[in-house]
Amino acid sequence: MAPGAWAINTQLGQILPYVDCANSTGWTAVAAFAATVLALTGVLISRDDGVSTASRTKLFISRLNVLLGLTFAFSLVLQGAAALLLSGCER
Repeated sequence: MAPGAWAINTQLGQILPYVDCANSTGWTAVAAFAATVLALTGVLISRDDGVSTASRTKLFISRLNVLLGLTFAFSLVLQGAAALLLSGCER
């Protein structure tokens, strides 16, 4: 879920600054933080999937998904922070 949320947010980050500048809104930041919540939801699902009775391969994949999800969530937080600092009207 996290890579998909990041990819969608990256595309919205190219489109929404024009809307934010024209209407003085903050949709870019809202989209980034909503994508962060979606990515963290995926992390929780992956964390719950790695029960201790699973095979070693399944545990590895589950823990790798958690790590990658947290990495993408961190990048989404940084994109949201940038959207809060920059208004979208800078060129």
